Amino acid sequence: MRTYEELTGGFGHAIAFRARRQLARELLREQASTITIAGASYQLYDMAMNGVSFIATPDGPHWQVDDILEVDIRVHDTSAYLGRARVAREEQIYGQRRVGLQLLSGFLDLHEMQRLDEEQALMQDLVDGPERLLARIPKPYRDVLLATVHFAAFYQRSLGYHEARLHDANTVAADEREALARRAVASIRPRWHALRIAAAEAALSLRGDRLALAAAKAATETLLTSRLIAAPVLHRAYTKPLGYAGDFSVMLHIYKDGFEGDSAFGQVFHKLACEEPLSAGVRTRKDLIKRLTAREHARRRDEGEPLRAMSLGCGPAREVVEYLDECETPPAGIHWTLIDQEEKALSVAYHDVLRGIDARQADCTAQCLYLSFEQLIRDPLAIRGEPQDFIYCVGLFDYLNKRRAQALLASLYERLQPGGVMAIGNALGPNQHYWLAELVLDWTLIYRDRDELRTLAAPLTSQGATLEIQREDSSAYDFILLRKPR
Repeated sequence: MRTYEELTGGFGHAIAFRARRQLARELLREQASTITIAGASYQLYDMAMNGVSFIATPDGPHWQVDDILEVDIRVHDTSAYLGRARVAREEQIYGQRRVGLQLLSGFLDLHEMQRLDEEQALMQDLVDGPERLLARIPKPYRDVLLATVHFAAFYQRSLGYHEARLHDANTVAADEREALARRAVASIRPRWHALRIAAAEAALSLRGDRLALAAAKAATETLLTSRLIAAPVLHRAYTKPLGYAGDFSVMLHIYKDGFEGDSAFGQVFHKLACEEPLSAGVRTRKDLIKRLTAREHARRRDEGEPLRAMSLGCGPAREVVEYLDECETPPAGIHWTLIDQEEKALSVAYHDVLRGIDARQADCTAQCLYLSFEQLIRDPLAIRGEPQDFIYCVGLFDYLNKRRAQALLASLYERLQPGGVMAIGNALGPNQHYWLAELVLDWTLIYRDRDELRTLAAPLTSQGATLEIQREDSSAYDFILLRKPR
């Protein structure tokens, strides 16, 4: 009989369990977790069962690694951990001192901390009511929020009334509902665009004030989002069933750009959401990738070589499907590698791309890789196989801070063939259209201007890569184009 080690491959590749760290601002709703050391209190940054890190003041005490400290970790007015901790590290993160501690006795009960925080939040909600939140919101934003809520409520009531007039035996034909929505959207569109721009301008007063921004988000979601999620694309982006807003189903809604929803009101705001600059840019950045694919395909064909193209965060890979369909003659000599961390997205992409190859009888291939982006950042060799001639990523870098974005850029550059090109998209800023995503849908992006994009690319241009920045036709996204020297 074989031993357990023989059946499992032994313990040579075992990985020791490490308690998962969670950001304090994500774990605790009220973000009221502090650590007290020698009478001074500091804000917690992240925490795990056996350790925490906190932000230390520049002029505060400087500890050495392995120093033993007496600490008191508190949630609001309740102590969650009282004991000794060892200084494990100190880092400089964006100009701030971040100190990591290992707890030496007992452990930090994160569930209990979360329960204490939620209980405190409930007490504050019951005692203070909504006035506590409204008092934190600057008046310009309160005023424009009231205007947008009234606008949405007015048309929800009006369209609901006229939709009810169409009822015949408690049913409304789909074409009648859509006809009402099409008639309404033409009148509603310019007023809605003016309101969202006013809301974006008013929201500028929230910058730099964490409590005001949190209060404005809570009020917006309570008063406005609850109405607008009648639109399917907004409902999906807000509820985030896969854990993030811009999943493949949201992309498919945006690509379709039609009238979807169970009510005329939902259809109107679904269509308006699909017309937002960030949404329109999803479609036009796809067209830019198709043009770049054609250019690189022609370049490799002239060299007598196939094109190896890789898409990171491929989603439904509509640019590949459309490229196959739109070529005048069946394309030949393209090998696509499609990578995503969502299995359902890969399933859609694989099915549609292979069907497209078969329909055109194209001499092309496609493979799909299920790979987390975290894994790729940590391990540049996570993607095996031949170097790529064209690597593109359209919807990931505007979620990554500078350090992580540069690490991922370096990982992708390692996989690029000499003479090949990378195309990396990022939502551009500043802009007047961030409000719907950020405050209505709780969809946070990192918007970058061209100087910031050049900074991201600087480590690679210093290695000889040539840099071009190109804007897609909707002017919502800029693309870093980096070509590797031969």
